[in-house]
Amino acid sequence: MSVDDAHTAIGAYALHALGDDERVRFLAHCAECPACSQEADEFAETTARLGMALRTGVPAGLKERVLSDIEGVRQESSGRLATGFAWWRALVRGPSAY
Repeated sequence: MSVDDAHTAIGAYALHALGDDERVRFLAHCAECPACSQEADEFAETTARLGMALRTGVPAGLKERVLSDIEGVRQESSGRLATGFAWWRALVRGPSAY
């Protein structure tokens, strides 16, 4: 397993999402690579802490307040539609348009 492959697999390893073959290759790599081994330990510690995090409820009426607040907000146009066809208009006008 390359260092890039191992680095990509660290998060999946910490979440127990690697298949058996991948896990074996990953652990073999970590046995030879202190940097990946340390990062894997840090990820495992972080995922353990996330598992202990308290779940809090959403305050009553939050969804309704947010939807009410954004109801009057006008979305700005990105302008992409108008400029996105500029090449087409130039093509239709032909070389004399330049």
